[in-house]
Amino acid sequence: MPLTRCWNRLRPIQSFNVTAQRESLLRLQSARLILIDSPPNPAKREHALFLAMDQAPPGAVIVLDDLEVSAAWRFAHRLAKQNADRFRFWLAEMDHKLGVFLKLRSGKMRSRPSFREYVGAWLRA
Repeated sequence: MPLTRCWNRLRPIQSFNVTAQRESLLRLQSARLILIDSPPNPAKREHALFLAMDQAPPGAVIVLDDLEVSAAWRFAHRLAKQNADRFRFWLAEMDHKLGVFLKLRSGKMRSRPSFREYVGAWLRA
């Protein structure tokens, strides 16, 4: 699936349009383990993490790689904090640092980026 231009909370990014691919979306909605390791741009990983957190079923484990990258660390912790009523979050100090999310329940996802994250997305666009 190619990267396409999409919008992440009024921020332009290049990411995967999984919702337009029915088979991929159905797999995501039934997955029990999801690994987010690519693409390397943190803004694209944020979109992939948000989509996985939103679409995965309760009980799913979502693993985000490369939290040693400060931007990835910031948005992973922001999403964990803003959605603490639906997810448990652990930081695994292995490899390039992993963020591990356990989805407890479904519900409306929250993602309020900081001013720095918002402006950074527009500068990279």
